[in-house]
Amino acid sequence: MCMTVPLSFVNRKTNIFVGTAGSGKSEIALNVSLELAEFFNVNLIDADVINLYYNLRSVKDLVERKNINFISTHFEGKSIDLPILSGKVYEALNQQNAVNIVDVGGDEIGSAVIGQFRELFSKKGYNLFYVANIYRPFNSTKEEILENMREIESILGMNITAIINNSHLLSETKPEDILKSLEVVQEVANIRDIPYVLTVVEEKLFEQDLLEEIKKYSLVYAIKRYIIR
Repeated sequence: MCMTVPLSFVNRKTNIFVGTAGSGKSEIALNVSLELAEFFNVNLIDADVINLYYNLRSVKDLVERKNINFISTHFEGKSIDLPILSGKVYEALNQQNAVNIVDVGGDEIGSAVIGQFRELFSKKGYNLFYVANIYRPFNSTKEEILENMREIESILGMNITAIINNSHLLSETKPEDILKSLEVVQEVANIRDIPYVLTVVEEKLFEQDLLEEIKKYSLVYAIKRYIIR
């Protein structure tokens, strides 16, 4: 069992989080960044402009207080020109001593920014994590998740390398809600022949029976929710 980020997040240097709206990928990207920033230089690249309210830009001050290099498609309510943003992303991705955390939305801007670096990603190595939350619309069955994965891969021109289970109902989440999601996510991982690497759980939900059951499927990743809804 693992309550912290696996070393593969560091070894791969670039870790990209994708998923449908409300999957919680931004929250995971933030938690991973905050944890790794205790030991490494971290670039947090926000390429998600779909969600105007619950996004990394809402915690920009927290991120920058932790000495994380924050690169966003939006600053002070204004969109950054694509060439300028692309230059900032390219500079970050080419740093030799930094870990890159990338939060990607399914929008054209975010996909255009990140997709153009696919050759660089392939050359240097990357993790592309699909974040699943079975309690979000059009993401509740293995068929819907598989279709979403195919669409995202088509937009980015990159292959998803692993899946993360972040099934939750915000403050209403109960242990049984997480238990219900485990088999669904495992079936998706089996069909795609990719690792089911993490199940995300808030610490307040830690119960021995729940953690023992999750261990049968994946590692546990403990998070704190900073992006308040």
